[in-house]
Amino acid sequence: MMKRFVTILLISFSILQAGLLNAKPAKRAVAIVVDKATYDNCKNSIDGFAGSVMTDGLVPIIMVDKWGVPDSLRAELYKLYVEKNLEGAVFIGNIPVPMIRNGQHLSTAFKMDQRRAWEDSSIPSDRYYDDFDLKFEYIKRDSVHTLFHYYNLSDDSPHRINCDIYSARIKPPVVPGKNSYELINEYLDKAVREKGIKRGITDVSYFAGHGYNSNCMVSRADERVTLIEQFNIFREGKGKLNFIDFTFDDYVKQRLMAELSREDLDLAILHHHGSEDAQLLNGSPITNSANIWLDLTKKFFRGKIRNAEDTTASKKYYVENYSVPESWVENAFNPEVMKKDSLDDASMDINIPDMYGYKSNVPVILIDACFNGSFHLDDYISGHYIFNEGKTVVVKANSVNTLQDTWTNQLIGLMDLGVSVGNWAKGQMTLESHLIGDPTFRYTSSRTDLNWLDEALVLKKSDEKLWRKAMKDSNPELKSLAMKMLFFAGKITTDELLTIQRGESRPTVRLQAFYLINKKDNPNLVASIRAGLYDNYELIRRFAAKEASTNLSPELIDDVFKIRYAPGTSKRVEFQLNGGCETYSKVEALKAFERVVESKSEQWYKNKSADKKRLLYTLDRAEKEFAALLDSEVAVKNKRFTITALRNSNSIAYIDILFKFLRTSQDADLKIYLAEAFGWYTNSSKRSEIVAVCKEQANIEKNEAVKKELLRTVYRLTY
Repeated sequence: MMKRFVTILLISFSILQAGLLNAKPAKRAVAIVVDKATYDNCKNSIDGFAGSVMTDGLVPIIMVDKWGVPDSLRAELYKLYVEKNLEGAVFIGNIPVPMIRNGQHLSTAFKMDQRRAWEDSSIPSDRYYDDFDLKFEYIKRDSVHTLFHYYNLSDDSPHRINCDIYSARIKPPVVPGKNSYELINEYLDKAVREKGIKRGITDVSYFAGHGYNSNCMVSRADERVTLIEQFNIFREGKGKLNFIDFTFDDYVKQRLMAELSREDLDLAILHHHGSEDAQLLNGSPITNSANIWLDLTKKFFRGKIRNAEDTTASKKYYVENYSVPESWVENAFNPEVMKKDSLDDASMDINIPDMYGYKSNVPVILIDACFNGSFHLDDYISGHYIFNEGKTVVVKANSVNTLQDTWTNQLIGLMDLGVSVGNWAKGQMTLESHLIGDPTFRYTSSRTDLNWLDEALVLKKSDEKLWRKAMKDSNPELKSLAMKMLFFAGKITTDELLTIQRGESRPTVRLQAFYLINKKDNPNLVASIRAGLYDNYELIRRFAAKEASTNLSPELIDDVFKIRYAPGTSKRVEFQLNGGCETYSKVEALKAFERVVESKSEQWYKNKSADKKRLLYTLDRAEKEFAALLDSEVAVKNKRFTITALRNSNSIAYIDILFKFLRTSQDADLKIYLAEAFGWYTNSSKRSEIVAVCKEQANIEKNEAVKKELLRTVYRLTY
């Protein structure tokens, strides 16, 4: 029998007397889920937080989790969703963590071999709790990390994320001198206090770290253009929009931390790489000084030697093979030198110890780095932004690694229109993305005539008349939102979206149209991708380049090569298209290279002709690797590498070999890998053929595990 939860509907006047004086009639509910020990130790703060939720016109429902069973919690949340118009849930303290397996395709980048340790090869994800359409199969509870519960994504589950409610975690990291209950009490009191201060968005800062988006300055510049478009105050030529790049300082950490501590900063967007315990900001200092380069080189070799298993052999290797003077590295193990090198390395990034005593004051921080949102661990860096004495109340971050080329700022201007962070974020979630903090926080709207919007996102999701009217509004974010709502309600065609993509003057609206068209297979995919490749907004070009390089339609090959080798192509677009050029068949790729590059007379193209040697090497290697799949003498591990790489490349150049391997191989494990890899071809021009072959093979396949994976892929590609 399903275990039940103690549910407390907070409507008692004695508890919330002050809040009720200004409360609006409540049509929507928010679940505040807390473990019993935390509730017993933080009851007053939790009740106060619930009062602030009610003051904002929502019904707070406190659910005290006595059993720690994710299935029961999910069932209770779904019941509230159906019966009480539940719009979101906040998980406070030690609430069970769903660890998702067989669902890597619902993340943006995570592709770890699931034969590795389960706590590492599973994705911590609250999509289990907030997307009720997804289906899961319970596997087990972790015997060491007892909050971890492992689930497989079911074969017949939808293979797209579409959150029904929002969710967020309020789980303390490790802060010296304080226990988790103290931290939760302090945070909840702060959240109540900050929600009581009505503030709009007038001051935004965005940051770009080393190596992010190929250090492309065009992407940084275009982001500024679109942020101005997304916020009313910037379109009016008012407010403040700051940009900080890692190149501003050799060690930009202090500048960024000072910026995030400003009390007048309203919103921060951080683009950088990351880990569970660090925000990776800088690379080696950029300098014109030969002496500094020399010092950096010496430090590099010292580090290589220190990290080697055999330090003596390592030192000898670099001295003999790189002509490194022995004097450069003779002090590699000098304690003072080691300390200085360590401090220099630490200065490049924000590490957890940097957060001790630090006060961040920007209310909302969006971090699109890998692992910064690893809430399932005892300590994680994004948690330190809300659990300090500053004013930060919510952070959006990722529990595992994530793709760089994502639309972090999608519909971000909705927060400027009074939409809560939770209701904004639930439309942008992937398997790994999470809110840390209070999802009910919202800014005052810059358009009082749109105060209905936050509620409409919950209660009027399928109201075609409402969203059609909204499409005519002058605000580009509202038009983009309306398009999205109509799309998921099945009320707008890809023909109409393509017309918008081609004719709309505002880049974020064009990008929304492109984004929706490319959500699923339809006759307008190639036309949308081609239009995107030539758009004047870098992010559209970048996304189109990414889609073109996995769609691999022969209709796009000349566009792919033309833009890849054009002198004005921005760095990240070039990066994406380079993969596409290398994934077409050898014959067609070389013909396209000849048409686009070798036929030109300009010196630029003459110089680029030298790339043919590298391209030919890559194409030859691919040809050999795919041919080797049918060679019984080739090692299984080599074949496995070739097959699993398909999840990234979506290569169709040797699709006939792949089909033959699927039909004739006697290695069930490799056939499972191939069937699973085909499941990533959601945007491929060969998608229909792949579905047909997988169905055909499933009908005759004798191995049940292979058959299961084949049918799973069919479902993924046709859902």
